[in-house]
Amino acid sequence: MRALAALAALALAAIIAAGNSAAPIFGFSGESLAAERRVDARFIGLPSERRARSFHHHLTASPHPTGSARNQHLAAWQREHWLAWGLDDVHLVTHEVLVPSPREIAVQRLTPAPWTASHHEAPAGDEADDIGPAYHAFSASGDRTGALVYAGQGEPEQYGWLESHGIRLAGRIALVRHSVPYGYRGFKAYTAQQRGLAGILMFSDPEDHVGERGDVYPRGPWRPDSYIQRGSIAFDFIAPGDPLTPGWASVPHARRIDSRGAAAIPHILSVPISTRDARALLETIGGPETPASWQGGMPLTYRAGGADTLVRMRVEMENAIRPVRSVIGRVRGRDLPDQEIIVGNHRDAWVFGGVDPSSGSASLMELARALGTLVREGHRPRRTVVLASWDAEELALTSSTEWGEQFAGDLRRRAVAYINVDSAVSGPAFTSSAVPSLARVIAEAARDVNDPGTRLSVAGAAAARHQAETGASAPPAAIDLVNTRIGSGSDYAVFLHHLGIPVADLTFAGPYGVYHSIYDTHEWVARFADPGFRYHAALTRVWGLVALRLANADVLPLDYVTYADALGQFADQVARGAPAGTGRALTPLTGAIDRFRAAAAIAIRRIEEGGLDRASRLRLDSALMQVERAFTDDAGLPGRPWYKHIVFAPEYSYAPKILPNLADAVDSREPTRIAAAARQLADAVDRAAALLETAAGSPVDSNH
Repeated sequence: MRALAALAALALAAIIAAGNSAAPIFGFSGESLAAERRVDARFIGLPSERRARSFHHHLTASPHPTGSARNQHLAAWQREHWLAWGLDDVHLVTHEVLVPSPREIAVQRLTPAPWTASHHEAPAGDEADDIGPAYHAFSASGDRTGALVYAGQGEPEQYGWLESHGIRLAGRIALVRHSVPYGYRGFKAYTAQQRGLAGILMFSDPEDHVGERGDVYPRGPWRPDSYIQRGSIAFDFIAPGDPLTPGWASVPHARRIDSRGAAAIPHILSVPISTRDARALLETIGGPETPASWQGGMPLTYRAGGADTLVRMRVEMENAIRPVRSVIGRVRGRDLPDQEIIVGNHRDAWVFGGVDPSSGSASLMELARALGTLVREGHRPRRTVVLASWDAEELALTSSTEWGEQFAGDLRRRAVAYINVDSAVSGPAFTSSAVPSLARVIAEAARDVNDPGTRLSVAGAAAARHQAETGASAPPAAIDLVNTRIGSGSDYAVFLHHLGIPVADLTFAGPYGVYHSIYDTHEWVARFADPGFRYHAALTRVWGLVALRLANADVLPLDYVTYADALGQFADQVARGAPAGTGRALTPLTGAIDRFRAAAAIAIRRIEEGGLDRASRLRLDSALMQVERAFTDDAGLPGRPWYKHIVFAPEYSYAPKILPNLADAVDSREPTRIAAAARQLADAVDRAAALLETAAGSPVDSNH
């Protein structure tokens, strides 16, 4: 059987290599291109569906939340395997961070009829572990009683509607739905806190997943009505990481601020409840009928409440400083060891973590094994590849943030890019987000890997799916399928938003209604998300090709022409909202983008022509690595100084906020502020252009 499997893998590699043997690979030419195709073909044959399934089964065997003994065991288990596979410098990095856990969670209806919510989901199979009540990390502790109001999805304008209909909010308790598309629950808590509410209850409405009609888990993939979405409500859109060490690393004995002064810690009580319990509350709530857009999928009229239903919330959290551990390993580069490509996934899960994050962790294990095999066979990459398994992502993107803060100086000097995989597989639809400079390398990797469910490549299947969904007359180019508007919500945040390092995030997505629940298990993944674990192997192949091509290229394959085009689109979008008479203030930015595009075109030509001597390649590499850094400002964003990138930032919902300072200035309608923000951005773009034009050897006119 092993021999047959090996033959099948070699056959697959040969087919893929043959099918793409004439395709260019950005950053390679001549002999290096031929050598990379050989490495690619060998690597593509290495990821194993059987091994991915085995790793996934072990990872999900029992709950492993942040800081737990099980999660620490998994860290040691990963380290042992990485060492055995021949990775270099494999070690654990420990940070001591605030880890909340519940002592008591209770929600009761006092009137019109006494009733108590259940904070445990009904077991559906082998979920027999005592995992305690479902809770929101970083909820405040307290005992609050208030009249219940239903506020739709908890958006600011929905609270405005309630107030306009005479419903007082201060001191009351809000019942809100999770958002689809996903909206961060922390923003819901933040909005409720800003409105003076005493507490907030969150639930998933049946209408929010309209495809979920059929058997519920374990007979089918859909969630039962006892489903509860756990999660953090930390205000990490203000500052991620340990909230007691904002901006510096939580190493042992680090200085910590008082939790009462921590901007990222909420002061409101917040509890997740099941769909079933939300219905029990909605059935007794009175008040005016809410707008049609607030109505959901339960057989009742969704009313606003305000006086009829009195609810008591009791939350007691234990907030302790506990160790969390990241596993870091390296495949040291043979030629340029000080240039590092980082790949990472978080390990901690709310419960079993079938999709989130263990599908990604299983793929990371396969990636580590495959890279170790290449090294043993003599294919050590030119640049260093760093592998990271993070802890505490589910709290506030914590371990990756602390690691990034701890080694900020080294990372600004050495890091080429960070390629993230959070949830590797919840279905068959390849989806990627990245800064624009990485779009081309991702598109080419997706072009060169077969999609397991079709006769197409991963890129071809994604393009065909997009064409079918949109009704377009032709499929889009692969590069156009990379989403270049990137926000936050996973471990790439510290690299992009704080350090100015190019980032990407990869996944195969699908209907995923069991998110953050006890039903997100190995069985759910094996039966519904990825039978055969073929997409786990495919994700590993795409992830690995991106990392290897960044590591092996003659000159780093960072495409700043695509970045310049994106900047132009972003600036046009923001300018459309500018008040009359302020257009001239944006002229410096337009000119800077044009100069950046010209400099980037020269750099691209140098990369594609090849033939550069070593000194020229190193000079160009150094410039390409610093361009993203040029888009950061040490002062950070107003009110959010941790966030230093001035092209990309998250909204408070994690959604991308493009050109954040300029967009806020335009919203302010203040001409002086608009001019200052446009000048700040133009200066950053000119810094980036100067880096490229100097390194490429053909200066571009930078007068403005």
